[in-house]
Amino acid sequence: MDERPIKVLLAKKRIDVHGRGSKLIARELRDAGMEVVYFRFGVVAEIVEAAVQEDVDVVAVSIMTSGHVQIAEELIPGLRQAGLDDVLVIFGGTIPDVDFDQLHELGVHRTFPPGLPGSAVAEYIRENVSRLALS
Repeated sequence: MDERPIKVLLAKKRIDVHGRGSKLIARELRDAGMEVVYFRFGVVAEIVEAAVQEDVDVVAVSIMTSGHVQIAEELIPGLRQAGLDDVLVIFGGTIPDVDFDQLHELGVHRTFPPGLPGSAVAEYIRENVSRLALS
C-alpha cells in the first residue's frame, strides 16, 4: 500500500503582489509528487488554522516584501500551540541573507533564496519531513 504524498501548505501574504515564483515552486513540488495547498493569508493565525485543517507536513512561506522575521516570531509558537511540532517550516523569497540565522533561531528549518530550482526545495523537503516525523 502506498503512503500518502507529502502535503505542503504554500502560503504568501495577501498584500504581497508577487505570485510567479510561488506558483512556479508549487508546480515543481507537484511535479515531484507532493500535494500542494496554495494559500494567501492576511494574518499568521490563518496559516496556523490552514495547517491544522489541511493536516500538512510542511508549511512553506513565500515572502517578497518585508515582515519575514515578524511572521516567524508569530508562526512558530502558533504551530507549536496547535500541536504541530513535527511540521517542517521553510521560508523562501527575497529575504536578506543576514536574516537567515535569526529565522533559523526562531524555528524556521531552512530559508531559500530566490532563483533556486524547485527540485532543490523538493529534495530538502523529502529528506527532512521524514527526519522530523522520526524525532
